[in-house]
Amino acid sequence: MSYIVIVRAFKPGDEISCKELIRNSVMSSLGATFRGMLFKEITFQLIILLSAIMFIFFGMPLTICLVVIPIVVILIYVGTYISFAVKQAEINEEVTNIPRLYMSNAFSCFWVAEAFQPYLMTRHPKEVHYTVITEQQYCQANMGVSLQAKKIVGTIGLSKSHRLDKCAWIKRLCVHKQYQRKGIAACLLNTAVQFAIEAGYSCANVVASEYTEGGRELCLKRGFELEQMYHKPILGSYITILMYELTYQIKPSEDDYLSQI
Repeated sequence: MSYIVIVRAFKPGDEISCKELIRNSVMSSLGATFRGMLFKEITFQLIILLSAIMFIFFGMPLTICLVVIPIVVILIYVGTYISFAVKQAEINEEVTNIPRLYMSNAFSCFWVAEAFQPYLMTRHPKEVHYTVITEQQYCQANMGVSLQAKKIVGTIGLSKSHRLDKCAWIKRLCVHKQYQRKGIAACLLNTAVQFAIEAGYSCANVVASEYTEGGRELCLKRGFELEQMYHKPILGSYITILMYELTYQIKPSEDDYLSQI
């Protein structure tokens, strides 16, 4: 029995599966982000500040003042969760409008990775070897998978940058946790980069947070380079996440050209 994953262009009807997959992918980093927030300097500052206020202004014993620790932890979690919920709402709106945002012109596209497997799986996906191919390779191979179940297990999108001239943004790269480490993310990323090359872009950029190390490492292995690092606000300017902007240089930039003259 052959198990294959086909990377193909998005088509109507994929919205529900894409929303669920991307939502789970986004929320999967909630725990890591929250744990990272607990060790930020602002967390300790809040604990000290609130304890001091209770001790000095309200005259409470120091042992009672320590109750601020779980309070601050809860506040950090609530704030982190709200930021994730807001992000998820934005993503749902984006996925709903994939046909308009990604599929309505020749300079953007959205792809899904679709797994073909038996209707009655007797083995866990992690234990199965999947052959990952593009839609073009699938058509050329003339493989018969019509009697197998289909499941969308990965997504990626590419759109034109409104900030950088002749540059594309790669977004929504995610793979179902049961299908990771099988080459699916690499194939999705290669497909998006190849599209950017054929569309005439000079570079393709992707952004990853400090808590998505796996995706960042994959991009670096595929030829992306670190462009810049910046802090993204979570709760105003008090709590932030370190973000990495990576770039894949397709054509020499103007600065590179001038330096060679």
